[in-house]
Amino acid sequence: MGVNRKKYRMGRMLTGGVTPALLASALLYFTLLQCRHFDPAAQAAGICRELIAGTTAGRQALFGSCWVAPLHILFYLPFSWLFSEPLAGRAAFWVAWFFVFWSVREALKSAGQNVLKTIMAQAAIAALSVCASNTELLQTGTALTVGLVLLCASSVADWTARRSLRDVVSAAAACAFLAMCGFNVLGFACISAALLPITALGHRETRQRFQAWLLLGWLPLVYTLGVWMLLNRLVLGDALFFLRSIRFLTPDSCQFLTMLVAPAIIMLPALALTWWIDSRAEAPGAGSVAATATLISMAVMLIACAKVFTWYNIAWTEAVLYSCALSLMIVAVARLRQPAYRSCLSLALIVWLSNAWFARDVAQDDSAARTKIIGEVEAYVNSATPYGRVFVLGYTGLDLLRDYDGKLLMPNLDLHIGSLRRDYKGQELYLLVPRPDGRARAESVFWKHPDIYQLGADRLLYAGTFGSWRLFQVVSAPTQEQLEEWRRMRN
Repeated sequence: MGVNRKKYRMGRMLTGGVTPALLASALLYFTLLQCRHFDPAAQAAGICRELIAGTTAGRQALFGSCWVAPLHILFYLPFSWLFSEPLAGRAAFWVAWFFVFWSVREALKSAGQNVLKTIMAQAAIAALSVCASNTELLQTGTALTVGLVLLCASSVADWTARRSLRDVVSAAAACAFLAMCGFNVLGFACISAALLPITALGHRETRQRFQAWLLLGWLPLVYTLGVWMLLNRLVLGDALFFLRSIRFLTPDSCQFLTMLVAPAIIMLPALALTWWIDSRAEAPGAGSVAATATLISMAVMLIACAKVFTWYNIAWTEAVLYSCALSLMIVAVARLRQPAYRSCLSLALIVWLSNAWFARDVAQDDSAARTKIIGEVEAYVNSATPYGRVFVLGYTGLDLLRDYDGKLLMPNLDLHIGSLRRDYKGQELYLLVPRPDGRARAESVFWKHPDIYQLGADRLLYAGTFGSWRLFQVVSAPTQEQLEEWRRMRN
């Protein structure tokens, strides 16, 4: 008994501590060696800078968009507070990927797999991230999402197999955290939470507790979304502010949301198998076959969700979803009871085939381009007026100002021109608008003023183009308070 206990502890330390630490260190070394200009949390770094400074823009950026995950920012915030760049990004990168490999161990622990298969699965996910040659897969936000998807899906599969209350609690908690990883996985989190009570309908004993499973499965998710809406109401004045961009990005929002829920149909065969096995068993639980079918179905469902986003020209989400789906496939293969050599061949095949799923890219050093744009804008405004103030719009603006220490340019997440004129009396105001391409299309300024980049807006006069940015001057008749302010400045 003592020998078995010691062997279990050694295996747990090896798969839950040593191997994740080594693989996370290897990934960090790879990024430093091959992707020298790679920033694992560029967007989060800019937002955390504003949060630490206590600005309104930082608070708005934390919860103001469903496409920018609050969990990723909150995860990065302690590192940004403790360390300076680039050490903060490297530390966050290491911890995030340690969490991924630890999640693999948790996903395989209940399946009773040995240490070798667990290490092979962890190494396969590390190889997947390296061989894909896609910097999006190495982001700390992607790592957090993959880890939570593994915990969520494996807990749902374990709940299918053995009906343990622990699995319901862990799946519900993972769904709640996953909902804060962005809109691209929100649908997966909701469907996973819905599976918890529905899966239990097969056996008479668990069917009688349907309301309990519904409450346990959905309460954390509903609470998380409720807090997100409340913070939008308190900080931005609109409880649904973070979802408003969906109407701008999609021609028919109802159809788009329906298409996102439609992949749940993929789960029906796995549910039917679970109910059939569960109804014939004396004790609740459908066993490992139903659990594996559930995992594979959830992976296919993620692929279907990625296709829906691509159809609606929201393609910047597909790399994360594909990474989650392939990681689930790896875990599903590792859970199968087969010889180690066959598992190794299967995992190698998944990693090799995954290369065709991702577009290869190279990390570019954009610090020089950012500095050039900021310098040109400052020179233009300072030559026009000594009382200038430039508001750089959106999350893209926070990225641009990440290393900026001047006073002329300021970030702005929620554009209200009238409020700016009242708050900055006696100053010449300018707006710096990013080009609405890719992720920037989801900025609030574009669903409020769809043609602002091409045509400007009321009270805006085109001033110039700087790279992919356009500068507009806010023009209007001066108020009496502004006239008095100008007179005091002249005197």
